[in-house]
Amino acid sequence: MMSIGNCCFFHSFLANKSTLFLVYVILTWCVSASHQRERPRIVSRPSHSLIGRIQGDAIFNWTFTLWPGKTWNESVVEVAFGIWKAPGYLRTRLMVISNQGEVLIRPNYKSKLSCKFNMSRLQVAFTLHNLIVEDERQYGLQVEFGLDQNPLTDVVSLRLHDPPKIISPQKRNFYLRTGADLDLNCEAKGLPHPQITWSRSGRLVKNKTLVLKRVNSSHSGRYLCKAFNAAGEDSLEVIVIVKDDEKSTEIEGPSASLSEPIRGRMLMTSLVAGASGFILLFIAVL
Repeated sequence: MMSIGNCCFFHSFLANKSTLFLVYVILTWCVSASHQRERPRIVSRPSHSLIGRIQGDAIFNWTFTLWPGKTWNESVVEVAFGIWKAPGYLRTRLMVISNQGEVLIRPNYKSKLSCKFNMSRLQVAFTLHNLIVEDERQYGLQVEFGLDQNPLTDVVSLRLHDPPKIISPQKRNFYLRTGADLDLNCEAKGLPHPQITWSRSGRLVKNKTLVLKRVNSSHSGRYLCKAFNAAGEDSLEVIVIVKDDEKSTEIEGPSASLSEPIRGRMLMTSLVAGASGFILLFIAVL
């Protein structure tokens, strides 16, 4: 049988082994975390979805780190900016900065893309100018260290916003007879595509198309078309005037449209008759 002393020694030995194992795990984690911090990494970047405006500029800013004591010239082969392709590489390189600070740019982007960089601070900024709808896509940064090291990469989605602009209806006043129908579309352009509402006195009437059936005097009033998206809003007010049949006839009927020509003919007849009488009188005197 095991003596009491041997048992105590055995338990002490097991406790020491458990302690040593725990210390080993902690040290391993600390070393791994330290190495992780020392590896190149991106410390600042654009927002994941960068927002730009049509005909405006979009700026992509990055700051990265290197291994302790290393510099851009001796560690970085090139820094490339371009169009990103899933699952994770640059499909098209638009601009490249070498480890000597030389900048190469794709010919068809010479007036479209520019850059600023600071090699000592490890900062780069790429600017896309005069944005158009086709520029809305994913762009990426790729820092190359050579064949024996994985590149440092990051990806950003560019989203374009353009405030709404109502383009229809162009007419502002609508005169209707009692019992008539009115279907009025409100159209607007913008990015993202605007949402459209019609309202009257602050109360929602319809979306996009204002529909009035068998109108009467209660439909007369001001109607507001409103278009809005993430970039802003635009509004347009139209006036609807409903007249009953008799009043509409008095204002817009055939007699009103013909009154001016008839008056013109009567005036011409009077002038002719007056001239004839004057001629006859002149002959009689002679």
